[in-house]
Amino acid sequence: MSTQKQQEIMTLAELANYLKVAEKTVVRMAREGKIPGTKVASQWRFMRSLVDEWLEKRMQPVTRTNLFELIKHAPEVVPVSRLVSPDLMLFNVKPGPVEKVLEQLIKPLEKKGLIDDRKQYLQLLIQREQLHSTAIAPHVAIPHARTPADASLKKSALVVGISPDGVDFGAGDALKTHVFILICSEDEVVHLRLLAKISRLLSQKAMIKRLMTCTNSEQVIALLAEAEWSIAMQNQE
Repeated sequence: MSTQKQQEIMTLAELANYLKVAEKTVVRMAREGKIPGTKVASQWRFMRSLVDEWLEKRMQPVTRTNLFELIKHAPEVVPVSRLVSPDLMLFNVKPGPVEKVLEQLIKPLEKKGLIDDRKQYLQLLIQREQLHSTAIAPHVAIPHARTPADASLKKSALVVGISPDGVDFGAGDALKTHVFILICSEDEVVHLRLLAKISRLLSQKAMIKRLMTCTNSEQVIALLAEAEWSIAMQNQE
């Protein structure tokens, strides 16, 4: 058997490491036909190409054009990692007053023409922070308008901001905030479902620490996808 063919075929242990899940989880999924695999002399074997195809279908079930609309009707279908885009990410959010930080976060929206009135939208975000800080997890904040309909957005979007130095954003634990995920939604239902999905992702402290060190969009998207995959696997165990 050629070296290339050997690399194409993975053992149970290799696939478990590849997917970052327990071997017993892979066995159960293989037995139930949820993941492509076959037994050879009582040992499970998996073709990498088939596994990659299965992963792609699982993580990318729809086109990007209607993702935010779809999340309103089928929230579990669309992963957050598919909703973020490189042109709406900032990797050097500078420390300063809350208002100045929010101004930095909405600049990509303004540049893409997603907001009609920058000052009005900024004021909505400031009012929400005055009500109660959106720094809801260690080192993380999820800024948003209290009432999405008031924002007059042209379409829904997510802005990701990373502050290497950290920002005093009013966190209850007094820790500096390094990761910002600005939820920009036209619809109340979409807004609430995004808030729930993102809050669950950010409950993983190890992922937050890794997000804090991201320097490019590829790293952010990969981390979000990995976190969502980990949650999906936990739900099946």
